[in-house]
Amino acid sequence: QGTEVHAVVAHLGLIHGSRVRQVQRLGAFIEDHVPKGAPLVVAGDFNDWGERLDEPMRAGGLSRAALPGARRSLPTFPSRVPVFSLDRIYTRGLRCVDMKVPRGPAWARMSDHLPLLAELVLES
Repeated sequence: QGTEVHAVVAHLGLIHGSRVRQVQRLGAFIEDHVPKGAPLVVAGDFNDWGERLDEPMRAGGLSRAALPGARRSLPTFPSRVPVFSLDRIYTRGLRCVDMKVPRGPAWARMSDHLPLLAELVLES
């Protein structure tokens, strides 16, 4: 549609304090390299076991992609029997219209995490 969408892939650390610092650095990177108001996707393994990074990401203008009305995050880890939602997609200027996690033996063999897939549309 002629709109440039920026993407950042992240893999944050295992310790909460370092994840918070990494989110702060991520915010500084976005501030320096992504035009204000430009659509943005930040996705990856956030290792956020306690699900405490949504607020710091929101402070940076990003919201967690989720289906409207969804009450629970989609688990992606461990891939064989997923119980934790460690993988995330955060967006700015985009709306999530579909989200899923493919499952099965083939997916579980590829990684210790399952992929998190989202269909996003530009906000108008």
